[in-house]
Amino acid sequence: MITQNEINRLYEWASNTSFPLRNERITSKYMGYGMMISHIKIGKKFKKYPNKQISKPVRDIVEKEDILGIYYVYYPPKMIAKPHVDYNPYQKDYLRLQIPIKIPNNNQNNECYIEWIGCGEKIYWKEGETMVFDVEKLHQGENNSDESMEFLYVDVERGVEIELWT
Repeated sequence: MITQNEINRLYEWASNTSFPLRNERITSKYMGYGMMISHIKIGKKFKKYPNKQISKPVRDIVEKEDILGIYYVYYPPKMIAKPHVDYNPYQKDYLRLQIPIKIPNNNQNNECYIEWIGCGEKIYWKEGETMVFDVEKLHQGENNSDESMEFLYVDVERGVEIELWT
């Protein structure tokens, strides 16, 4: 289980951490924009912490068996993500918690969103409002602002209980 308190702790940690970002070559090549990424955990065995001073409470969350991967992601201004499905590195069904860390002007002008092609549902991002998605379904998104938007992605096995307060 991933609790709302754990999600809040991850949000606070990510909001106050400077991550060593690198170019994400595959997405940038195929989508045509300069996404940057910092891998925090990839799979259950490979863990890579960007900050040796990571606190034990956060490390305990990162090391949970329910969590398959954690990434800090930077999307550039004026970015358009064409319709796509996300790559599955896990060889199993998973869901992604998308925790918006930095959304320009907290999206007052509805410039930053994700849209699900199959149903036409459009979600406008707000800082700290965690959403859970099956990113292997066709979707697209945009950051039409003049600033970056940044997220913490937490991938969990499908079926893991996720507590979200509304």
